[in-house]
This record gives sequence, C-alpha cells and structure tokens, in this order.
Amino acid sequence: MHQYYPTSPAGLGAFTTPTRQGSYGSNYSAYSASAPNPQYSASVPNSVHTLIAAMKNLQSTLTLWSTSRASPDAVSDAYMQFGVGFNAVVLAFEGSGVDTSDLHQIPARLRTVLETCLGEDPSPAALEMYQPRIRQQLYELLQGLKAKQGYTGWQ
Repeated sequence: MHQYYPTSPAGLGAFTTPTRQGSYGSNYSAYSASAPNPQYSASVPNSVHTLIAAMKNLQSTLTLWSTSRASPDAVSDAYMQFGVGFNAVVLAFEGSGVDTSDLHQIPARLRTVLETCLGEDPSPAALEMYQPRIRQQLYELLQGLKAKQGYTGWQ
C-alpha cells in the first residue's frame, strides 16, 4: 500500500511535500490488492471529508498569504495538512481494494505550483496568476475521487 511521507524541508522555508513509498520504503507504483477490508471502506467517507476540508483550508491560507496575513510557513502547514488528508484517502481507498495510482502525482504537482507561487511577493495579483493551476490540481483530485466513488460503496 502506498503511503506519503513528508520529506525534509525543501525550497522555500519549511515547505515540504509528501513522497510516495511502498512497503519497506521502496518506491513503486504497482498496487497488489488483497481482499478488500470492510474496515477501510467505512473510513472512505470520513477521509474524503477531511481531505476536502484540508483543500479548503489550503485555499483560504493562500488567500491570506496574498494579503500578507499568512506566512509562507502557514501555507506550508496547510499543504502538510492536505498531505495528511491525502494519505488517509489513499489508505482508505487502497484498503478497500481500490487502486489510487492515478492520484499519486497530484500532491507533487500541487507542491510545484505552490512553491512557484510562494516565490513571488505576496499579492492578490501573484495568487491570481497561479490560482488556475492550483485549482486545476485540486479539481483533478476531486474528479479522481468521484470516479472511485462507486468502487467502495461510498455515497
């Protein structure tokens, strides 16, 4: 099962990203599913709800950053919260026997956009310039989750 672990601080300040690791720390993308575990399928709705809340918090924190009311570290913290939520979703879906490999690159792509955005001076114009790319990554994640909805009985 894939897990995403924060890496050491990179780029701007304490900004970090989750990285995918397989069993025993090896990196791989193939998922070998065993029989679905009902315990995990019960946690899918909760983990998705938590991830959506983290996505909203990240967007709110970026808006605050653009008006100098939040630091880049606050954005990094919100991104890490997103990463924790993403980990929970991956664990819940894959524990239910649903492959999530199509979603694994989204956190890294989001991180790249966020780092570039945070490299600018905070301003509404800077956020406006990167907001479409940020929203695109979040949209792709939501669409990927929606496509998996029928596989787990998650309604």
